[in-house]
Amino acid sequence: MRKGWALIGETPIVYKNGSKESISIGGAYSSTKEFHFYKMEWQTKENVLWNLKLLRLKFPKMFLILDKATWNKNKMVMGWLERKNIPYMFFPTGASDLNPTEFCWKVTREEVTANESHNSKKELYEHLENFWRKHFFSHNLLNYLSP
Repeated sequence: MRKGWALIGETPIVYKNGSKESISIGGAYSSTKEFHFYKMEWQTKENVLWNLKLLRLKFPKMFLILDKATWNKNKMVMGWLERKNIPYMFFPTGASDLNPTEFCWKVTREEVTANESHNSKKELYEHLENFWRKHFFSHNLLNYLSP
């Protein structure tokens, strides 16, 4: 329950947006200005590796720029990248403004999750999926790579 304001003698109306349940989503932003997303039951190295393999099918030649989340920089994921000769680098710690995927998350929060409530995890995921399939992120990935 949150505090709310009301006229003296009236009961305040307190809006709440449902449960505090959440879903885990992974994402990648491509040079073709597409946001690729995937649902993860848990943020684990196995889930990250599975989704990297799916991305590799779509983008046989790729260069990855990863954030330093523990599930991205573990031995299993790093070993697979090296065995497949996939070049990669990490964003600097604390530099989320350099990560174009963070821009996609920010727009998603502003457009979908901050302004609407959802009755279930399934409904939330469907709404996010519809948004990402229709929304075009207009920033240029190469701007993030220039010195």
